[in-house]
Amino acid sequence: MSDRNGPALLFERVGGFSTPLVTGILGTRKRYGKALEVGPDISAISQRWEQAYSCPIPPREVSEASCKETIIRDVDFFKDPFPIPRWHHLDGKYMLGTYHAVITQDPETGWINLGTYRNAIFEPNILGCSSSPRRHLWQHWNKYKAMGRAMPIAIAIGLDPYLALVTVSAVPPGIGDYSIAGGLKRAPIDIVKAETSDLLVPAHAELIIEGEMPTDKTYESSDGPFGEFAGYMGGSRPRHRYIVAKVVTHRLSPIFQGTYEGRAPNESTTVRATGGSMGLKQFLHRSGIPGVVDACVTEGGCGTFHAVVSIQKSYPGQVQDIYSLVWGMPTLSVKLCIVVDDDVDPWDSQKVEWALATRVQAGRDVEIIRHGRGLALDPSKPPSNSLRSDKMGIDATKPEFEYSLENDQFPASADPKQEHLEQVRVRWSEYGFRF
Repeated sequence: MSDRNGPALLFERVGGFSTPLVTGILGTRKRYGKALEVGPDISAISQRWEQAYSCPIPPREVSEASCKETIIRDVDFFKDPFPIPRWHHLDGKYMLGTYHAVITQDPETGWINLGTYRNAIFEPNILGCSSSPRRHLWQHWNKYKAMGRAMPIAIAIGLDPYLALVTVSAVPPGIGDYSIAGGLKRAPIDIVKAETSDLLVPAHAELIIEGEMPTDKTYESSDGPFGEFAGYMGGSRPRHRYIVAKVVTHRLSPIFQGTYEGRAPNESTTVRATGGSMGLKQFLHRSGIPGVVDACVTEGGCGTFHAVVSIQKSYPGQVQDIYSLVWGMPTLSVKLCIVVDDDVDPWDSQKVEWALATRVQAGRDVEIIRHGRGLALDPSKPPSNSLRSDKMGIDATKPEFEYSLENDQFPASADPKQEHLEQVRVRWSEYGFRF
Protein backbone atom coordinates (compact mmCIF):
# COMPACT_ATOMS: atom_id res chain seq x y z
CA MET A 1 0.00 0.00 0.00
CA SER A 2 2.88 2.38 0.74
CA ASP A 3 4.47 1.73 -2.66
CA ARG A 4 1.12 2.43 -4.34
CA ASN A 5 0.22 5.48 -2.19
CA GLY A 6 -2.80 3.44 -1.20
CA PRO A 7 -5.35 3.86 1.60
CA ALA A 8 -4.83 3.39 5.31
CA LEU A 9 -5.31 -0.13 6.65
CA LEU A 10 -7.38 -1.31 9.60
CA PHE A 11 -6.48 -4.81 10.82
CA GLU A 12 -9.50 -6.09 12.76
CA ARG A 13 -8.03 -9.42 13.91
CA VAL A 14 -4.36 -9.29 14.96
CA GLY A 15 -3.44 -12.71 16.29
CA GLY A 16 -5.67 -13.54 19.23
CA PHE A 17 -6.32 -9.91 20.20
CA SER A 18 -9.71 -8.23 20.07
CA THR A 19 -8.28 -4.73 19.71
CA PRO A 20 -7.83 -3.65 16.06
CA LEU A 21 -4.72 -1.94 14.71
CA VAL A 22 -4.61 0.93 12.21
CA THR A 23 -1.67 2.10 10.12
CA GLY A 24 -1.11 4.49 7.21
CA ILE A 25 -3.61 7.18 8.24
CA LEU A 26 -1.21 9.99 7.25
CA GLY A 27 0.64 8.02 4.58
CA THR A 28 0.16 10.40 1.64
CA ARG A 29 0.48 14.14 1.08
CA LYS A 30 -3.23 14.25 0.27
CA ARG A 31 -4.20 12.75 3.63
CA TYR A 32 -1.62 14.90 5.41
CA GLY A 33 -3.27 18.00 3.97
CA LYS A 34 -6.73 16.65 4.74
CA ALA A 35 -5.73 16.19 8.38
CA LEU A 36 -4.89 19.91 8.51
CA GLU A 37 -8.09 20.81 6.63
CA VAL A 38 -6.12 22.13 3.67
CA GLY A 39 -5.37 20.68 0.24
CA PRO A 40 -2.35 18.53 -0.64
CA ASP A 41 -0.45 21.58 -1.94
CA ILE A 42 2.72 21.97 0.10
CA SER A 43 2.35 25.76 0.20
CA ALA A 44 -1.00 25.40 2.01
CA ILE A 45 0.48 22.86 4.43
CA SER A 46 3.46 25.14 5.04
CA GLN A 47 1.20 28.12 5.67
CA ARG A 48 -0.74 26.17 8.30
CA TRP A 49 2.51 25.22 10.07
CA GLU A 50 3.73 28.82 9.98
CA GLN A 51 0.46 29.93 11.57
CA ALA A 52 0.91 27.29 14.28
CA TYR A 53 4.41 28.51 15.10
CA SER A 54 3.44 32.19 15.05
CA CYS A 55 0.11 31.71 16.90
CA PRO A 56 0.39 28.64 19.15
CA ILE A 57 -2.70 27.86 21.21
CA PRO A 58 -2.13 26.51 24.75
CA PRO A 59 -3.85 23.24 25.69
CA ARG A 60 -7.00 23.06 27.80
CA GLU A 61 -6.98 20.87 30.92
CA VAL A 62 -10.18 18.90 31.43
CA SER A 63 -11.43 16.80 34.33
CA GLU A 64 -13.08 14.01 32.33
CA ALA A 65 -11.45 12.23 29.42
CA SER A 66 -12.33 9.36 27.09
CA CYS A 67 -8.78 7.99 27.45
CA LYS A 68 -9.76 6.95 31.03
CA GLU A 69 -12.92 5.01 30.31
CA THR A 70 -11.04 1.84 31.35
CA ILE A 71 -8.18 1.66 33.88
CA ILE A 72 -5.82 -1.33 34.10
CA ARG A 73 -3.44 -1.54 37.07
CA ASP A 74 -2.05 -5.00 36.35
CA VAL A 75 -0.11 -4.15 33.18
CA ASP A 76 0.76 -6.94 30.74
CA PHE A 77 1.87 -5.88 27.26
CA PHE A 78 1.14 -9.36 25.91
CA LYS A 79 -2.59 -9.12 26.67
CA ASP A 80 -5.44 -6.96 25.38
CA PRO A 81 -5.47 -4.12 24.51
CA PHE A 82 -1.96 -4.53 22.99
CA PRO A 83 -2.07 -6.06 19.47
CA ILE A 84 1.63 -5.34 19.00
CA PRO A 85 3.10 -6.99 15.90
CA ARG A 86 6.57 -7.90 14.82
CA TRP A 87 6.64 -5.33 12.05
CA HIS A 88 9.46 -7.04 10.08
CA HIS A 89 10.31 -10.71 9.86
CA LEU A 90 13.86 -10.13 11.18
CA ASP A 91 12.79 -8.05 14.21
CA GLY A 92 14.17 -9.33 17.49
CA LYS A 93 11.41 -7.94 19.71
CA TYR A 94 7.80 -6.85 19.53
CA MET A 95 7.94 -3.06 19.08
CA LEU A 96 5.17 -1.05 20.75
CA GLY A 97 6.40 2.38 19.71
CA THR A 98 6.41 3.27 16.02
CA TYR A 99 3.83 6.09 15.86
CA HIS A 100 2.87 7.44 19.25
CA ALA A 101 3.78 10.16 21.74
CA VAL A 102 6.28 9.60 24.55
CA ILE A 103 5.52 12.39 27.03
CA THR A 104 8.06 13.88 29.45
CA GLN A 105 8.39 17.17 31.31
CA ASP A 106 11.33 19.37 32.20
CA PRO A 107 11.38 19.34 36.03
CA GLU A 108 12.79 22.90 36.14
CA THR A 109 10.81 24.80 33.51
CA GLY A 110 7.65 22.70 33.13
CA TRP A 111 8.21 22.35 29.37
CA ILE A 112 6.33 19.26 28.11
CA ASN A 113 7.73 17.38 25.16
CA LEU A 114 6.08 14.79 22.93
CA GLY A 115 8.35 12.57 20.86
CA THR A 116 8.42 9.21 19.10
CA TYR A 117 10.99 6.74 20.42
CA ARG A 118 11.67 3.05 19.96
CA ASN A 119 9.88 1.00 22.65
CA ALA A 120 10.70 -2.71 22.59
CA ILE A 121 8.86 -5.03 24.99
CA PHE A 122 11.26 -6.64 27.47
CA GLU A 123 8.82 -7.98 30.07
CA PRO A 124 5.04 -7.87 30.59
CA ASN A 125 5.34 -4.43 32.24
CA ILE A 126 8.77 -3.22 31.06
CA LEU A 127 9.53 -1.33 27.85
CA GLY A 128 12.78 -0.16 26.36
CA CYS A 129 13.13 3.49 25.40
CA SER A 130 15.85 4.30 22.89
CA SER A 131 17.03 7.89 22.66
CA SER A 132 20.16 9.93 21.99
CA PRO A 133 21.81 12.96 23.65
CA ARG A 134 20.28 15.31 21.08
CA ARG A 135 16.72 14.29 21.85
CA HIS A 136 14.56 16.22 24.23
CA LEU A 137 13.69 13.15 26.30
CA TRP A 138 17.38 12.65 27.10
CA GLN A 139 17.67 16.28 28.22
CA HIS A 140 14.77 15.83 30.63
CA TRP A 141 16.14 12.49 31.88
CA ASN A 142 19.53 14.06 32.66
CA LYS A 143 17.86 16.64 34.89
CA TYR A 144 16.00 13.95 36.82
CA LYS A 145 19.23 11.99 37.12
CA ALA A 146 20.97 15.03 38.65
CA MET A 147 18.09 15.22 41.14
CA GLY A 148 18.42 11.51 41.99
CA ARG A 149 14.84 10.78 40.96
CA ALA A 150 13.13 8.49 38.49
CA MET A 151 11.50 10.38 35.60
CA PRO A 152 7.70 10.24 35.23
CA ILE A 153 6.78 9.24 31.70
CA ALA A 154 3.67 8.46 29.68
CA ILE A 155 3.04 6.97 26.26
CA ALA A 156 -0.06 8.01 24.30
CA ILE A 157 -1.19 5.79 21.42
CA GLY A 158 -3.91 6.61 18.91
CA LEU A 159 -3.59 10.39 18.66
CA ASP A 160 -5.62 12.97 16.84
CA PRO A 161 -3.76 14.04 13.68
CA TYR A 162 -2.59 17.39 15.04
CA LEU A 163 -0.69 15.73 17.87
CA ALA A 164 0.45 12.88 15.63
CA LEU A 165 2.05 15.34 13.20
CA VAL A 166 3.79 17.28 15.96
CA THR A 167 5.34 14.24 17.67
CA VAL A 168 7.49 13.45 14.61
CA SER A 169 8.31 17.04 13.68
CA ALA A 170 11.47 18.98 14.45
CA VAL A 171 9.86 21.39 16.94
CA PRO A 172 12.62 23.45 18.63
CA PRO A 173 13.32 22.80 22.34
CA GLY A 174 11.39 24.77 24.91
CA ILE A 175 8.35 25.18 22.66
CA GLY A 176 5.27 23.35 23.92
CA ASP A 177 4.21 20.61 21.51
CA TYR A 178 0.63 20.77 22.78
CA SER A 179 0.54 24.47 21.89
CA ILE A 180 1.92 23.89 18.37
CA ALA A 181 -0.67 21.15 17.86
CA GLY A 182 -3.31 23.61 19.05
CA GLY A 183 -2.04 26.10 16.50
CA LEU A 184 -2.40 23.47 13.77
CA LYS A 185 -5.93 22.66 14.96
CA ARG A 186 -6.75 26.34 15.58
CA ALA A 187 -8.30 25.25 18.88
CA PRO A 188 -6.94 24.01 22.21
CA ILE A 189 -5.85 20.39 22.60
CA ASP A 190 -7.67 18.76 25.52
CA ILE A 191 -5.32 17.33 28.14
CA VAL A 192 -5.90 15.58 31.46
CA LYS A 193 -3.76 14.82 34.50
CA ALA A 194 -2.27 11.32 34.54
CA GLU A 195 -3.30 8.80 37.18
CA THR A 196 0.17 8.26 38.69
CA SER A 197 1.98 11.59 38.19
CA ASP A 198 1.47 15.26 37.40
CA LEU A 199 2.08 14.68 33.70
CA LEU A 200 -0.62 16.01 31.39
CA VAL A 201 -1.66 13.54 28.69
CA PRO A 202 -3.93 13.78 25.61
CA ALA A 203 -7.48 13.46 26.91
CA HIS A 204 -8.82 11.70 23.84
CA ALA A 205 -6.00 9.33 22.95
CA GLU A 206 -7.02 5.74 22.39
CA LEU A 207 -4.64 4.41 25.03
CA ILE A 208 -2.25 5.81 27.66
CA ILE A 209 0.61 3.95 29.35
CA GLU A 210 1.89 5.57 32.55
CA GLY A 211 5.12 4.74 34.30
CA GLU A 212 8.56 5.94 35.23
CA MET A 213 12.08 5.71 33.86
CA PRO A 214 14.81 4.87 36.39
CA THR A 215 17.87 7.11 36.30
CA ASP A 216 20.21 4.93 38.36
CA LYS A 217 20.31 1.75 36.27
CA THR A 218 19.81 0.30 32.79
CA TYR A 219 18.12 -2.82 31.50
CA GLU A 220 20.54 -5.55 30.42
CA SER A 221 18.86 -6.88 27.30
CA SER A 222 19.01 -6.38 23.56
CA ASP A 223 16.13 -4.51 21.88
CA GLY A 224 16.99 -5.43 18.31
CA PRO A 225 17.42 -5.93 15.55
CA PHE A 226 14.58 -3.77 14.22
CA GLY A 227 13.66 -2.59 10.72
CA GLU A 228 14.51 1.11 10.92
CA PHE A 229 13.45 4.26 9.09
CA ALA A 230 16.50 4.10 6.79
CA GLY A 231 15.19 0.89 5.24
CA TYR A 232 17.67 -1.50 6.86
CA MET A 233 17.72 -3.66 9.95
CA GLY A 234 19.08 -1.65 12.88
CA GLY A 235 21.46 -3.30 15.29
CA SER A 236 20.96 -4.34 18.89
CA ARG A 237 21.85 -2.30 21.94
CA PRO A 238 22.89 -4.38 24.99
CA ARG A 239 21.91 -1.85 27.68
CA HIS A 240 18.97 0.52 27.80
CA ARG A 241 17.13 3.12 29.69
CA TYR A 242 13.74 1.56 30.29
CA ILE A 243 10.19 2.26 31.41
CA VAL A 244 8.40 0.45 34.22
CA ALA A 245 4.69 0.66 33.39
CA LYS A 246 2.35 1.18 36.32
CA VAL A 247 -1.08 1.89 34.82
CA VAL A 248 -2.80 1.67 31.44
CA THR A 249 -5.92 3.68 30.67
CA HIS A 250 -7.89 3.48 27.44
CA ARG A 251 -11.17 4.05 25.67
CA LEU A 252 -13.88 1.42 26.02
CA SER A 253 -13.12 0.08 22.51
CA PRO A 254 -9.63 1.35 21.65
CA ILE A 255 -7.87 1.18 18.30
CA PHE A 256 -4.12 0.60 18.46
CA GLN A 257 -2.01 2.70 16.07
CA GLY A 258 1.42 2.09 14.63
CA THR A 259 3.32 2.58 11.41
CA TYR A 260 5.56 0.42 9.30
CA GLU A 261 9.15 1.71 9.36
CA GLY A 262 11.40 1.21 6.34
CA ARG A 263 12.47 2.75 3.07
CA ALA A 264 10.40 5.45 1.40
CA PRO A 265 7.64 5.80 0.46
CA ASN A 266 5.71 5.13 3.64
CA GLU A 267 3.74 6.94 6.29
CA SER A 268 6.80 7.45 8.48
CA THR A 269 8.86 9.25 5.83
CA THR A 270 5.85 11.33 4.72
CA VAL A 271 5.13 12.74 8.16
CA ARG A 272 8.76 13.04 9.30
CA ALA A 273 9.99 14.69 6.10
CA THR A 274 7.10 17.18 6.02
CA GLY A 275 7.31 18.03 9.72
CA GLY A 276 11.11 18.15 9.58
CA SER A 277 10.91 20.58 6.67
CA MET A 278 8.61 22.90 8.60
CA GLY A 279 10.86 22.69 11.65
CA LEU A 280 13.99 23.39 9.59
CA LYS A 281 12.41 26.44 7.98
CA GLN A 282 11.45 27.78 11.42
CA PHE A 283 14.94 27.03 12.74
CA LEU A 284 16.55 29.01 9.90
CA HIS A 285 14.17 31.95 10.32
CA ARG A 286 14.73 32.03 14.08
CA SER A 287 18.50 32.06 13.53
CA GLY A 288 18.18 35.51 11.96
CA ILE A 289 19.86 34.55 8.68
CA PRO A 290 18.32 36.61 5.86
CA GLY A 291 16.92 35.42 2.56
CA VAL A 292 15.52 31.98 3.44
CA VAL A 293 12.55 31.28 1.18
CA ASP A 294 11.74 27.62 1.78
CA ALA A 295 13.22 24.33 2.96
CA CYS A 296 12.55 20.70 2.14
CA VAL A 297 13.82 17.67 4.04
CA THR A 298 13.33 15.00 1.40
CA GLU A 299 11.42 11.75 1.74
CA GLY A 300 13.99 9.90 -0.36
CA GLY A 301 16.62 11.05 2.13
CA CYS A 302 14.77 9.10 4.85
CA GLY A 303 13.20 12.26 6.25
CA THR A 304 16.48 13.45 7.82
CA PHE A 305 19.64 12.93 5.71
CA HIS A 306 18.98 15.28 2.74
CA ALA A 307 17.78 18.89 2.79
CA VAL A 308 17.23 21.47 0.05
CA VAL A 309 17.02 25.18 0.96
CA SER A 310 15.98 27.97 -1.41
CA ILE A 311 17.30 31.47 -0.74
CA GLN A 312 17.50 34.98 -2.08
CA LYS A 313 21.25 35.57 -2.18
CA SER A 314 22.35 38.86 -0.69
CA TYR A 315 25.95 38.50 0.54
CA PRO A 316 29.11 36.40 0.00
CA GLY A 317 29.25 33.34 2.24
CA GLN A 318 25.47 33.16 2.69
CA VAL A 319 25.33 29.64 1.26
CA GLN A 320 28.04 28.49 3.68
CA ASP A 321 26.08 30.03 6.58
CA ILE A 322 23.08 27.95 5.49
CA TYR A 323 25.19 24.78 5.49
CA SER A 324 26.40 25.44 9.03
CA LEU A 325 22.91 25.99 10.39
CA VAL A 326 21.36 23.00 8.64
CA TRP A 327 24.14 20.64 9.75
CA GLY A 328 23.94 22.00 13.29
CA MET A 329 20.18 21.61 13.77
CA PRO A 330 20.02 19.15 16.70
CA THR A 331 16.70 17.50 15.79
CA LEU A 332 17.83 16.54 12.27
CA SER A 333 20.84 14.61 10.97
CA VAL A 334 21.39 16.18 7.56
CA LYS A 335 24.37 14.85 5.60
CA LEU A 336 23.66 16.47 2.20
CA CYS A 337 22.53 20.10 1.98
CA ILE A 338 21.70 21.61 -1.42
CA VAL A 339 21.13 25.37 -1.64
CA VAL A 340 19.19 26.74 -4.62
CA ASP A 341 17.97 30.14 -5.78
CA ASP A 342 14.42 31.29 -5.12
CA ASP A 343 13.39 30.45 -8.70
CA VAL A 344 13.77 26.74 -7.84
CA ASP A 345 11.12 25.01 -5.73
CA PRO A 346 13.02 22.82 -3.21
CA TRP A 347 10.03 20.43 -3.13
CA ASP A 348 10.30 19.81 -6.89
CA SER A 349 13.01 17.16 -7.28
CA GLN A 350 13.12 17.68 -11.06
CA LYS A 351 13.75 21.40 -10.68
CA VAL A 352 16.42 20.75 -8.06
CA GLU A 353 18.16 18.28 -10.37
CA TRP A 354 17.94 20.87 -13.18
CA ALA A 355 19.70 23.40 -10.93
CA LEU A 356 22.38 20.82 -10.11
CA ALA A 357 22.88 20.09 -13.79
CA THR A 358 23.05 23.70 -15.01
CA ARG A 359 24.52 25.74 -12.13
CA VAL A 360 27.07 23.48 -10.44
CA GLN A 361 30.75 22.82 -11.02
CA ALA A 362 32.03 20.20 -8.60
CA GLY A 363 35.42 21.80 -7.98
CA ARG A 364 33.86 25.18 -7.24
CA ASP A 365 30.49 24.39 -5.64
CA VAL A 366 30.88 21.21 -3.60
CA GLU A 367 32.11 21.39 -0.02
CA ILE A 368 32.87 18.38 2.18
CA ILE A 369 33.25 18.49 5.94
CA ARG A 370 34.92 15.44 7.44
CA HIS A 371 33.84 13.70 10.63
CA GLY A 372 30.85 15.79 11.62
CA ARG A 373 28.00 14.67 13.83
CA GLY A 374 26.44 11.40 12.73
CA LEU A 375 23.45 9.23 13.53
CA ALA A 376 23.78 5.75 15.01
CA LEU A 377 21.12 4.35 12.64
CA ASP A 378 22.88 5.56 9.47
CA PRO A 379 23.92 2.33 7.69
CA SER A 380 26.48 4.05 5.43
CA LYS A 381 29.12 3.58 8.15
CA PRO A 382 29.83 0.60 10.43
CA PRO A 383 28.41 0.85 13.98
CA SER A 384 31.85 1.41 15.51
CA ASN A 385 32.09 4.78 13.75
CA SER A 386 28.45 5.63 13.11
CA LEU A 387 28.30 8.68 15.40
CA ARG A 388 30.64 10.57 13.05
CA SER A 389 29.56 11.45 9.52
CA ASP A 390 30.93 13.43 6.62
CA LYS A 391 28.80 16.33 5.41
CA MET A 392 28.42 17.58 1.84
CA GLY A 393 27.11 20.95 0.76
CA ILE A 394 26.27 21.78 -2.85
CA ASP A 395 25.86 25.38 -3.95
CA ALA A 396 23.32 25.04 -6.78
CA THR A 397 22.68 28.78 -7.00
CA LYS A 398 23.56 30.77 -10.11
CA PRO A 399 27.34 31.39 -10.36
CA GLU A 400 26.77 35.10 -10.90
CA PHE A 401 29.99 36.17 -9.16
CA GLU A 402 32.17 34.10 -11.49
CA TYR A 403 30.35 35.52 -14.51
CA SER A 404 30.88 39.06 -13.20
CA LEU A 405 34.65 38.51 -13.14
CA GLU A 406 34.46 38.30 -16.94
CA ASN A 407 32.02 41.21 -17.24
CA ASP A 408 29.33 38.77 -18.25
CA GLN A 409 25.90 37.77 -16.94
CA PHE A 410 24.42 34.38 -16.17
CA PRO A 411 22.00 33.43 -19.00
CA ALA A 412 18.39 34.46 -18.67
CA SER A 413 15.82 31.71 -18.16
CA ALA A 414 14.08 30.42 -21.29
CA ASP A 415 10.76 30.01 -19.44
CA PRO A 416 7.74 31.95 -20.74
CA LYS A 417 7.04 35.39 -19.28
CA GLN A 418 4.83 35.25 -16.21
CA GLU A 419 2.20 37.49 -17.81
CA HIS A 420 1.93 35.09 -20.77
CA LEU A 421 1.47 32.15 -18.43
CA GLU A 422 -1.30 34.01 -16.59
CA GLN A 423 -3.08 34.76 -19.87
CA VAL A 424 -3.07 31.07 -20.71
CA ARG A 425 -4.31 30.08 -17.25
CA VAL A 426 -7.24 32.51 -17.48
CA ARG A 427 -8.29 31.01 -20.84
CA TRP A 428 -7.44 27.39 -19.95
CA SER A 429 -10.96 26.02 -20.21
CA GLU A 430 -11.47 27.83 -23.55
CA TYR A 431 -8.76 25.63 -25.03
CA GLY A 432 -10.76 22.53 -24.14
CA PHE A 433 -8.39 21.27 -21.41
CA ARG A 434 -9.96 19.53 -18.42
CA PHE A 435 -6.85 18.84 -16.28
